[in-house]
Amino acid sequence: MKNSVINSNFAKLNNRKVKVFLFFLVLTSIIWLLVELSKTYKSKATFEVNYINVPNNLLLQKAPDKELVLDLKALGFSLLKYKLSKKELNLNLSHLRENTNGYYLLVNNQKSYLSAQLKGDVEVLNVLQDTLYLDFGKKIFKKIPVELVSDLTFKLGYNFVNNIHINPDSVSISGPKKHIDSIQKITTTLFTRNDIYQNINETIGLNLPVSAQNVEVSAKSVKITGKVDKFTEGSFKIPVSIINKPVGVEINPFPKEIEISYQAGLENFSKITKNSVHIVFDYNEYKNDTLTNFLTPVVKQQSEFISTLKISPTQIEFLIQQQ
Repeated sequence: MKNSVINSNFAKLNNRKVKVFLFFLVLTSIIWLLVELSKTYKSKATFEVNYINVPNNLLLQKAPDKELVLDLKALGFSLLKYKLSKKELNLNLSHLRENTNGYYLLVNNQKSYLSAQLKGDVEVLNVLQDTLYLDFGKKIFKKIPVELVSDLTFKLGYNFVNNIHINPDSVSISGPKKHIDSIQKITTTLFTRNDIYQNINETIGLNLPVSAQNVEVSAKSVKITGKVDKFTEGSFKIPVSIINKPVGVEINPFPKEIEISYQAGLENFSKITKNSVHIVFDYNEYKNDTLTNFLTPVVKQQSEFISTLKISPTQIEFLIQQQ
């Protein structure tokens, strides 16, 4: 029994000594590490790169290098965080140079700029990639029209008062010449409406050709507006008017009047009069072909409120009399 107590006390004593030893070992290691990290070192570190200040007239045609390896000089504390995780740095492309082989950047010329981005007393000694070659192409600008792609149906008797309006009706595109040259227009996404009877006021997106890589567009969407009204028909008769008659020649038309049939929206229907159209028959039509025995009408003027116009008859006969 006595021996058992002695052994137990001895084990406790040894265990306490081990703990004390381990404590001082860890403490000593920490102190040593702090001392070592407070010293100045030189080491390499890898950074991810962001390219800034790209010249407006240039466009990257191929992804550039995404990483830079730098030789750094700093306290161990500062270097440690750059070794444990990859940080980001900006490269300024406003100092881009050009030669017969293309565009390039002398990265070591930006050591001070790179050092200023690093926290702490970190000095950039050297950049392993001294020269970065960048695949830039000249950016071409071009203005192209916007074309509406639509599938529209109206309620019976309804229609647009005038053409649907697109704003903007054209956009500017920019990019490599080989891609820009092939683009002649840009279309909207399909705009579908059924049984329309109210005004249209919508914003729709634009479709860029799939082949148009690295092409920028000044607008991603357009606004379309269209005034809708219920239409009704009307008609009136006006006398035949013949222009370019030679002096000393009398022309008797048959018939002497033509009938004008038209459609217009209810809102503006009352504004339509005989003066809303100006229709003539040109004597030069006969003069250019003396075998003809009829003249066809020419619409010189038509009110913006008239959507469709029909003339009856579609041609007139005439008799020439010398005075």
